[in-house]
Amino acid sequence: MNDSENPKKDRAVDDDDAAEDAGPAAGAGPLVTAAQIALTEERGHMFGPLDLDLESGGVTRLLAPASVPRTALLLALSGRRHLSAGTLMIMGHTNDPRATFKDSAVCCLDEIDGIDPAVMVRSIVTEYLRWNSPFFKWVPKADDAALRALCSGTFGDVPVPRLGDIVENLPVIQQLLLKISLANIGRPPLLVVGRLDDVTSDDDQSQVLPAWWSWARGSRSSSAVPTAPRPIGTSKWST
Repeated sequence: MNDSENPKKDRAVDDDDAAEDAGPAAGAGPLVTAAQIALTEERGHMFGPLDLDLESGGVTRLLAPASVPRTALLLALSGRRHLSAGTLMIMGHTNDPRATFKDSAVCCLDEIDGIDPAVMVRSIVTEYLRWNSPFFKWVPKADDAALRALCSGTFGDVPVPRLGDIVENLPVIQQLLLKISLANIGRPPLLVVGRLDDVTSDDDQSQVLPAWWSWARGSRSSSAVPTAPRPIGTSKWST
């Protein structure tokens, strides 16, 4: 990706924009193999043709500028968007969004997991725990133990919020990691994460990578694909 560019918000994603920046943890075999995938809608061309290969296991950072096309790509990678062209194999399933949908989760996209800013942490955690439990099982309100169990594998050295905190009052990095923790409740084999570019402060950026490697160490059977406009820890993320 060319850092000197100042991309327009709704510009399409091409091979140069969607550059792969692999983290240190990688598993055996491909997670995603994409050949000439593209998406065109009534409002115009979204992305592609794009070739992409992601290894399974650990964390792979996908570099692309914040845009509607990037969101469309993330939704396609998580089985929530049909492509117009190309071949997309995810976890052994070829051009099968329904199979990918069952084995994946996506978070940190307002279109998917926007949270009422006035809600308390206890309320949103309780709600997600109940959604992800059998319908016949009673799930009490979340307590400190439930919150720690939810967040311990994701937050790394970032302080876990308190149950009584209001979501909108949390620092941006805590809001982001809370959404990731909620999406990871069911331990999906594939976790797609958007909007890491919301984390703009140097201090917060320095904590993002350790938090991700903490997640990777505790999730050997899962793979995560977070996105950012620039490599983490090398420069400002804002575009």
